[in-house]
Amino acid sequence: MAEQFIDRYQGNGRVLDDTWHARENIYESRLRLLHRALTTKDPGKILSIGIGSGIFETLLRDRYDIEVAEAVEPSASLGAEAREKGIHVVQSTAQDYDYSGAPYDTIVYNGSSFGFIPDDEIEATFARNRDVLAEGGRLVLTDVPRESALGTVLRLAQKYDIAREDVDDLLVGTSFFNLDTHAYKPNWHQIAWYAKLLEGIGFHDLQYFQTVLANPPYQNDRAEDPIEGYTAGNYVAIVAQR
Repeated sequence: MAEQFIDRYQGNGRVLDDTWHARENIYESRLRLLHRALTTKDPGKILSIGIGSGIFETLLRDRYDIEVAEAVEPSASLGAEAREKGIHVVQSTAQDYDYSGAPYDTIVYNGSSFGFIPDDEIEATFARNRDVLAEGGRLVLTDVPRESALGTVLRLAQKYDIAREDVDDLLVGTSFFNLDTHAYKPNWHQIAWYAKLLEGIGFHDLQYFQTVLANPPYQNDRAEDPIEGYTAGNYVAIVAQR
């Protein structure tokens, strides 16, 4: 049995949508990143894990005609918002989900949702994901990396409980400007850490894409198209082949 899930969004299910409307350029950049990662080949049957309030899945459907076949979200508050957008969502963690719709062509964790999986459970979870992918299927992860400028500010503020007023000027241009606390994802790692983990499980031919290259205060100034790599972006996508 997986570690008990703590719903950090309980009673605050609108926060992601509120952020989206206030920071449209960042969300546009993130959408383009996700679309680029998903379309390195035909995405086929998609399982989205940690769908949040369904913002990106709705945009993928409406703009690109990419449909998510199954969606998983452990937060009741966020899942309710996703259902309001017409998405069928199962309330579950990645660790406890039954993956009854397997095989999948694509499994996607968007918005660092895998950062909520405890470190002692993530290898087994990704291995299970690999098992339920079709031959040639892909695992897609998008993340705010530990080593990015944004990740550094968020992680240190969270770890050392830095007073909010001491980082507000850095976060004002980011997607995290309206968080009342520093509680984001509990587990932070560099992209290379995830790459080594995935390759150890048996994934191969990893590809990387990145976006939002500006330092934190300036991240909403303009929308960006993704570029290849992972060493400069504040948002990074990993595409790993089964």
